[in-house]
Amino acid sequence: MEAVSILLKTLKSKNCITDVKKAEKEVLTEQIVLKKGDDLFIRDAVTGLGTILKEDLDNHYYVTTVKVGAFGNVLPQAIVLRDGENADLAVYAHEGLIKQNLAKKAIEKLKTVLC
Repeated sequence: MEAVSILLKTLKSKNCITDVKKAEKEVLTEQIVLKKGDDLFIRDAVTGLGTILKEDLDNHYYVTTVKVGAFGNVLPQAIVLRDGENADLAVYAHEGLIKQNLAKKAIEKLKTVLC
């Protein structure tokens, strides 16, 4: 749950969301085992997927966007919080009227490059 709170605080500070409690319901989380337990590996892996919004090397996390959708035009925000060889993923994706499972797709993309 620490990853969720860091992600939502970062998005609130960047004016991406207004209501943290409402946005918390749209966050999808998962724990993974990394190929390499290194911050630079995570940085290189997520750089190709989107834009890094915030990085904190002291606390070992990256907040980034992940391009999903047919043309990569939808950008859910994600956090990768590393703890040794393991990492917590949390993805926030605001769904519109048509549910497209954007958070799930973003987690799958992150898992392909990190696991």
